[in-house]
Parts: sequence; C-alpha cells; structure tokens
Amino acid sequence: MTEIGPSPAPAADAPPARSPETWAERAGLLGAAGLKPVSEKLIPARYLSQAVGAVLSLALVAGCVWLVIRFDWWWMWILAILPVLWTLPGLLLTPRRVRALGYLDGEHELVTASGLMFRSVTTTPYGRVQSVEINEGPIARRFGIARLTFSTASTDSGGWIDGLPREEAERLKELLTRRGIERMQSL
Repeated sequence: MTEIGPSPAPAADAPPARSPETWAERAGLLGAAGLKPVSEKLIPARYLSQAVGAVLSLALVAGCVWLVIRFDWWWMWILAILPVLWTLPGLLLTPRRVRALGYLDGEHELVTASGLMFRSVTTTPYGRVQSVEINEGPIARRFGIARLTFSTASTDSGGWIDGLPREEAERLKELLTRRGIERMQSL
C-alpha cells in the first residue's frame, strides 16, 4: 500500500513558470512572442459592425432566389453566390483576425502586430510619437473598447491599436505621451 504525502518542492534550478501562451503564439505568428492581446470584446463588436452588410447580402440572395423561382431565371443562382462569397469569409475569419492583433509597450518602443496571411509587425520608438488619440464609436462604446491612434513625423509610420479596453487605452495614451516627451527632451 502506498501512502500519499505532501508533494515534493520544485527543484531550485527549474525554469520559472511562464504565463500561458496566447493564440497568436501557439499559431506561430511572426512577432507574437510577448505580445499583449487586444480585448475579446472586439469580436462581437466587429460582428455587429458587419451586420448591415450581412443583412444586405442576405436580401440580395433572397431576391435572386425569388427571381429563379418566379421567372425560372436559372442563371440568377450564379449571382446569388457572389454576396455569399463576399460576406462569409469576413464572418468566419473575424475571431482569428482579432486574435492576431497584439501590442507590446516596451522600455523604448511600442510594438504592434496584425494580420494572419499578410503579417505586419511594426516598432515605433517613443521619441518619434507626435500625437496620440483615443477614438471610440457607438459600437465600441457599447462594448467598452476603444482605438488608440498614434502618429509620427513620417507619413508612412504611425498606427493604431484596435479593441483596447478603455482603461488600457488611457494608460497607453498617457505612457506614449509621457515617454515621447521624455525622449524628445533628451535629443
């Protein structure tokens, strides 16, 4: 008979426990290591913003089906497929697209990443940031999320982080502003 006693203490040379991986890290996306994911509330917010287009697509399909039934215009089936092919990928890929978004506020720079098939990872030094804005429309406000937009002197750089909780957007705005001023003063 085996006695169950207290579990042994972990070895002193064991590696430190790592936080659970994000979806982007498990998927092996470029630049995903260490990124903070945006809020999952962005998924239903994007679905809600796509609702009008989806309803219009459904109405177009229904109209095409009615024309096939009423007038025997068989070729309308081809036109009925087009709105489905236009709307369905957006609805199916929205969760994956949102989970591919991330950011990291490092010591000297802000790193943003987005995209599944065409991945973009951008690093912006704090000293280059000239303005920071927080935007939220009615749908984002309903879900308690916001978009942080920042710009630099270059027309090609700058960017945004969509789907941030309001508190995190405020924190990042203050951080980018403060560190940008500090870096500019040291130049």
